[in-house]
Amino acid sequence: MTTTSKNAPRSITDPWPLIGRAAEVEDVCARIRSNRSVLLAGPAGVGKSRLAGEVLDELAREGVQTVRISATTASSNIPLGVFAPILPTTAWAGKSGAVNDRADLLSRCATTLVEQYQPARLVLLVDDIHLVDDMSATLLYQLADTDRVTILATYRTKETSPEHVVGLWKNELVDRLDVEGLDTGHIHEMIRRALGGPVDDATMAYLAGKVQGNMLFLRELVISLYERGTLRDDNGIWRLQGEFEATDRLVELVTSRIGVLTPDEHTLMAYLAFGEPLTLSEIERLSTLECTHQLEQKGLVVTEMGGSDIQLRTAHPLYSEVLRGSLPLLRSRELVRRLADTLEHGGPQTDQRLMRTAEWRLLGGGGDPHTMLAAAHVTRWHYDFGLAERMVSAVLNEEPTNFDARILRAQLAGLRGNTRESARLLSSLADSARTADEVLRVAVARLDHRAIYAGTVEEGLGVAYEAERALAGTPYVNDIAARRAALILGKEGPAGAVAVTEGLLSEATGSALVWACMPGAYSLARTGRIDEALDAAALGHRVQLELDEPMDWYPCMHRFYEAEAHTHAGRFDRAEEISRTEYRAAVDHQAIEAQALFCWQRAKTVTECGNPHRAIRLLLTAISIYRQLGRPQFVHFCNYYLAVAQAMAGAPLEGRKYLADLDSSGFPSTWFMGVDPIHSSGWVNALSGDLRRAHADFERAVAEGGRIGDLVGAIAAAHSLARTGAPRRARELCTSLARAIEGELVVARVAHIHALDSADPEELGEVSERFERMGATLLAAEAASDAAPIWQERGDRRRATACRLRANVLAGKCENPVTLSLSGADWSSKLTAAEKETALLAASGRSNKVIATQLSISIRTVENRLQGVYVKLGIHGRHELPGVVSEYTETN
Repeated sequence: MTTTSKNAPRSITDPWPLIGRAAEVEDVCARIRSNRSVLLAGPAGVGKSRLAGEVLDELAREGVQTVRISATTASSNIPLGVFAPILPTTAWAGKSGAVNDRADLLSRCATTLVEQYQPARLVLLVDDIHLVDDMSATLLYQLADTDRVTILATYRTKETSPEHVVGLWKNELVDRLDVEGLDTGHIHEMIRRALGGPVDDATMAYLAGKVQGNMLFLRELVISLYERGTLRDDNGIWRLQGEFEATDRLVELVTSRIGVLTPDEHTLMAYLAFGEPLTLSEIERLSTLECTHQLEQKGLVVTEMGGSDIQLRTAHPLYSEVLRGSLPLLRSRELVRRLADTLEHGGPQTDQRLMRTAEWRLLGGGGDPHTMLAAAHVTRWHYDFGLAERMVSAVLNEEPTNFDARILRAQLAGLRGNTRESARLLSSLADSARTADEVLRVAVARLDHRAIYAGTVEEGLGVAYEAERALAGTPYVNDIAARRAALILGKEGPAGAVAVTEGLLSEATGSALVWACMPGAYSLARTGRIDEALDAAALGHRVQLELDEPMDWYPCMHRFYEAEAHTHAGRFDRAEEISRTEYRAAVDHQAIEAQALFCWQRAKTVTECGNPHRAIRLLLTAISIYRQLGRPQFVHFCNYYLAVAQAMAGAPLEGRKYLADLDSSGFPSTWFMGVDPIHSSGWVNALSGDLRRAHADFERAVAEGGRIGDLVGAIAAAHSLARTGAPRRARELCTSLARAIEGELVVARVAHIHALDSADPEELGEVSERFERMGATLLAAEAASDAAPIWQERGDRRRATACRLRANVLAGKCENPVTLSLSGADWSSKLTAAEKETALLAASGRSNKVIATQLSISIRTVENRLQGVYVKLGIHGRHELPGVVSEYTETN
């Protein structure tokens, strides 16, 4: 199910809500109510005017007389120009020229303003007070010194400070309050509200980094990215895909902020836009330092220490974006050619500098193919496939037979979703490969892009066997065998993959060992050999970091398998810690493949840990990225977990639609995910009310898991069978499986199955605590909920109440997932806060009159709330409330 929104949410172009300023609004209002004038000071775009406007609106709602005037650059040259909109023409009558005449004019203006709004006290908002003319400034001083007018003004800092502004707060005529940019959390909240849906974290980080707290820029940037099609709603998650291109609105906004520049200043700003940061020594070779001083005084550039030299960059990231986009093509070519000629062989040659130099050469010309190809490889791993392709094409124009460039071009075609072209190019390369190294590289590329990414397992095995025959007797044969192990996993399951990798883990070295550790760690964990899986993951990670040449798969893959093994052992908190750390690093370094990988990993535990809404958001992000990267098989994997998350979030029909789409996709069935797809189908069927089919799915997962060696998948399915009402059958199936699996999780699963089968509430309580210690919050909630009706049936109402309370608390911690066990235990989540409060008071025996008095509402309101409670909880009246909410009444 893939949908892409083409209609902008109204909230993008509508006025955005004021977020994160409530305390400041109240502070300013309180000062003004106390007759204190206020000066809001802060950088451009930080939100001073919006904050002041909100204060003015709040005061107006209280009946305060308010007026707003705005100073501009144009009005700054007109005496009293800022006051023109609010002063009647009679105030201007009289002679002018002499000092006493000006004094008389100011006196008349002040008197007119005060009398115009008598008897009320006037609150006068002056926006951009730093731009007012001298006479207006004098009038403001006079008004601020009266008890009839209170001034609220905004002032842009980080520029030349006019004396009249400094004097206001220095002489204590106003209280100066410095307005800071919003923190990242509030910026993220504002973006989510504006877009009307979840936004992936990398997009949030990009937007927050680009605007640096400037709310005006943020709004225009979001609108610009949306209108250009770069910011898209991909199946329910907003993500950036494509290159930045500013709209005219954003260009005009940024250009007005930059202001008028001399030709030399504009040239230096353009150099910075293409090449920042530049050191002072580099700037001296390109321009003059005098321009640097002038631009720094204007607040358009900033300096920072970089190594042993001072570096310069534009004062705001959007200055560079807009300048690059607005320069004529010929002028851009001239500038970047000079940048490349001047800086290509100077300074530290970082990956970033290498990519920038190559990009300059693409536009400006020159350079050598070797540097361009090196940059193309780096750019590929920064996931800018379009730019990498242009670099490769430039190399092949110069050197058509360059093998490295040809193979990278084939890989990039696959990464951009052009699988047919990728297959054609790789087939041609296979025919022309001459050395063992070339045979290996072509085979590896074919295995990655056709077999592992696209899921064509049989084709991949054919390629692997052919390559192993061609490389027999060479050191490279183990590299192919290691990848073949991954394909054996897909065809035969974990046991088959373990059989291939066991020898490699003890014999292979270098890249072959690194690759063998990946299917090895994953398969060992699924066969229940947790400790060996963790050892393999740690070994692969260490050896890969020691390699001289980088591999096509990131070292973080081993961390993924480490987290997977910890999950199967029941160390959910440790797995989440690993995954969250790697995910944050991926977002910070814009490594979208790793971001997708750990979104997926963090969502896979939804049937044990709950948090279905978080899982949906993470999986939608992963799916969007994998689709962008041309990884259809990984999209397929994620959709199975998404179907379960949707069902547990209360949308089982949505889950069924995902499963139906998966079944009709024509995608080949594999065992890469063990029996998780069958297990997922079972949960969706169970939560859709089809228990017969659900139990059949769970039993098939147990049988297939035992056959292919996916023992942890099989025991999870047996546990789910018990959780959905068939503990006796689950107990029969799990006995032989459990002995071969390491870790605390399998012990707890079996204990839960036995306790359900024997209806042992004490054992269920112990199991609940065990699950909670592991971090399996959903399982802990279910076990507690399972115990409650058993205690109730035995007449122990107190312990039944305690179990229900525990189940409710635990379920609340994991987003109140929907399962069969918890479906009747989450009464409080069905009510509004007001209904819950009223229901608790009624259940405790209070009358409607007492409740109305206690809550300061009418008796009729109490009656209406209780009627809503009865309907939502499916009960017939007040007398049934104590039984439903007794855990709260007894505890209190």
